[in-house]
Amino acid sequence: MRARGRLDGYDEVMANNQEEYPDPALPTYEGLDAWIKGEYETRHVSVPYAGIDYQKHTIDGRDVDPDTIEFLP
Repeated sequence: MRARGRLDGYDEVMANNQEEYPDPALPTYEGLDAWIKGEYETRHVSVPYAGIDYQKHTIDGRDVDPDTIEFLP
C-alpha cells in the first residue's frame, strides 16, 4: 500500500550534518526531502535476549516516523 511519511529522525540528522565532526552512525539523508512517498511496509523486530521488541515502519525501504504516516489512495 502506498503512503507518505517523514523520515525518522530527520531534524536530528540535519543538525548532525552541520556539526564539525558529524556522528557517522547517523545517516545523512543527502539529497532527500523530509517527506517521502512510496510503498509502505511494517515488520515486527524482536530480539528477546537484548530486550528489543518494536514495529519497524518503512516507505521504499527508508525508516519513517510512524506518527507521520498518511496512506495514499
